[in-house]
Amino acid sequence: MLEKDLANYVLILDDAAAASKRQADKPLYEKYRAHAGLLLALAVTEGEKERLQEEIDAHENLWVHSWLTDEAYQKPAMAWRNVADAWLAIKSNL
Repeated sequence: MLEKDLANYVLILDDAAAASKRQADKPLYEKYRAHAGLLLALAVTEGEKERLQEEIDAHENLWVHSWLTDEAYQKPAMAWRNVADAWLAIKSNL
């Protein structure tokens, strides 16, 4: 379920920000978490599917263009894959 995966992702990002030993990564986790909150709000309110798709694409770009370097990123990366997979399953049924 997309909403549950997104909520879990937000919490995992919060944990990773606290666990990260690299100060330069902490603002990135905060940026990811803030954007993930927007994704969660769009999913819960069943807002515009087009906007949700655009924001999911933008979030994917955050992952592609950011360089988190300590091992704290591993759990959020896996949680993001769960979100992306849940979205693909929903999208294929539209």
